[in-house]
Amino acid sequence: MTELDQVVRILSAFFTALVIIYIIAKMVGEKRKATWFKKRTKSTIFTRRGVLGETWHFGVPCKWQGFVVSFLMFSIIGVVSYFMIFAV
Repeated sequence: MTELDQVVRILSAFFTALVIIYIIAKMVGEKRKATWFKKRTKSTIFTRRGVLGETWHFGVPCKWQGFVVSFLMFSIIGVVSYFMIFAV
């Protein structure tokens, strides 16, 4: 396996992780994200996000449902990334 092949695998795993985060964010919905996760209340020019940034941003889990969503999301990303980088 060449170095370029490794770079392509890592980048594809990264972009797949972003797609997984986007899909889970849309499945959970903004209303449930607001109740299950705590977002930062103070906003400055350095912490503003765009449309995708707000969609991808969950915040810190504050309810048990938030912890479950976070654990499942990290587990799915970890397993898919492992298979994309090492097993394929």
